[in-house]
Parts: sequence; structure tokens; C-alpha cells
Amino acid sequence: MPRSSVRLLADSNIVVQAVHAMRAAGHDVVYLGERIRALLAEAVAEGRIVVTKDHDIGVLVRRDLQPHCGVLLLDDLGDAAAETDLIPCDTVVSSRSTGCASLPESG
Repeated sequence: MPRSSVRLLADSNIVVQAVHAMRAAGHDVVYLGERIRALLAEAVAEGRIVVTKDHDIGVLVRRDLQPHCGVLLLDDLGDAAAETDLIPCDTVVSSRSTGCASLPESG
């Protein structure tokens, strides 16, 4: 008796080997880890800084040298109010030369 296929959406924190195993078992798996490059490209096309807790985007920018307008990587503090206070919302400015939003340099 054949097993039925399950439609899954795997978060980017799932290891790719597990995604491959689920697909090999016949399941329909959408893997968010495969969509990170597309999200980064969309942010560049729209001149946006990516605000994330996902370290995978940092890997694409630093190791893989993917084009970007900036990445603001936040720590997961487990407290929405504390995380909100990390972003100085009144200091985001637009860079006319690149079309990207930018944060002023500190100091």
C-alpha cells in the first residue's frame, strides 16, 4: 500500500538534508531556506534593508557575497518590546546614490 504524500512547508532552520530526505520519501516540500536568496534579491530591487533574526541571510551576504542594501541582524531576546527598542526607527535615511535605504553610521 503506497504512503500518501504530505504537503509540507519547512522553515529555514530545518537542515537541508532533512528536506532532501522528505522529498526522497515522496513528500511535497517547500523549503524556506531555498527562498532566502529570492527575498534578498527582492530587497535589493526595492532598495530595502533586510531586518531579520535569520543568520542564513548573514551567511549569504558575508560568505557568498550576495548583493544587498544592508542587513540588520537582531538577536532573539524573546521579548517583543525589547526587540522593538533595538531599532532606531527615526534614524533610517534614504541614499539617493544607491537607491537603498540606509542607517547612519554610529559614532
